[in-house]
Amino acid sequence: MTDCECIEACPFFNDRMSAMPATASMFKQRYCHTDSSECARHMVFKALGKKNVPLDLFPNQNEKAERIIAEGSRS
Repeated sequence: MTDCECIEACPFFNDRMSAMPATASMFKQRYCHTDSSECARHMVFKALGKKNVPLDLFPNQNEKAERIIAEGSRS
């Protein structure tokens, strides 16, 4: 698999995870270097665009991402 198209500019990893490098590394391996389609942030990005991805959305919060997408699709 290829790296996620958003990995270089993802504010979640480049800003919010700086205090937790081990956790960030684990998330990057799981979601950015393996299968970005499982990343909650990437799901919202693909469905609604970059500006609709909440800064506090963690990659493993798929249920929250699905709610955001459902609400955004109704707008």
